[in-house]
Amino acid sequence: MQATLYDHTLTPLKRGFVTALHLMVLAASVVMIVWITRETIDNVSFLSAPGYMKFQFWVCLLFLFDIAVEWLFAPRKWRYLVANIFFILISIPWLNLVEALHLHMSSPVAYLMRFVPMIRAGYVLALISGALSANKALSMMAVYIIWVITSVYFGSLVFFVEEHYINPLVGSWWDALWWASLNITTVGCEISPMTATGKVLAIILSGEGLILFPVFTVYVTNAVIGSQKGEALRSF
Repeated sequence: MQATLYDHTLTPLKRGFVTALHLMVLAASVVMIVWITRETIDNVSFLSAPGYMKFQFWVCLLFLFDIAVEWLFAPRKWRYLVANIFFILISIPWLNLVEALHLHMSSPVAYLMRFVPMIRAGYVLALISGALSANKALSMMAVYIIWVITSVYFGSLVFFVEEHYINPLVGSWWDALWWASLNITTVGCEISPMTATGKVLAIILSGEGLILFPVFTVYVTNAVIGSQKGEALRSF
């Protein structure tokens, strides 16, 4: 997505409007996350929750409206569409369309699809965090922390849904959260996944840990060294 918050060609009024829209996206996403967490822990079937389906539909419309506003403000509209096609697709209320067309979809697939709008919310959060920080290292740290927390949180929810019925070591969501936290640090956990989804999640979380920790360490180190060099040059 084009970082509209960074576009200094926008008037203060337009920039403030876009920022307000992004904050509304984040607020709606927080409500969705709380709703998803509560239903997951309480073992409530998402397909039998019409209230959530209606709420997600309006949230997705908000996401699409946010994108439409950014497109209107973008100087190169076709370039914006091409660069942001992924975010446009994940903002479409697919579950509501599936329900309206009476298409069959397995429960695990439906559950995973409910997390799709969260991808856009996470990106907007990273965008705002970067815009509020003038220091590149701090901005990168904010994006990194958001990425890790999001991976652990949603990974633990999916792991709990898939494992708690058949895995005796997964008695609550807290067990799944502990498992996800240890896997992303590549430490390992005494809880072994028993389902195919759990095994795939273990590989994904471990892979993220192996990639993110070294890359983040190198980036921050280079940023700190560059900052120190800049201060040394300014002191002469």
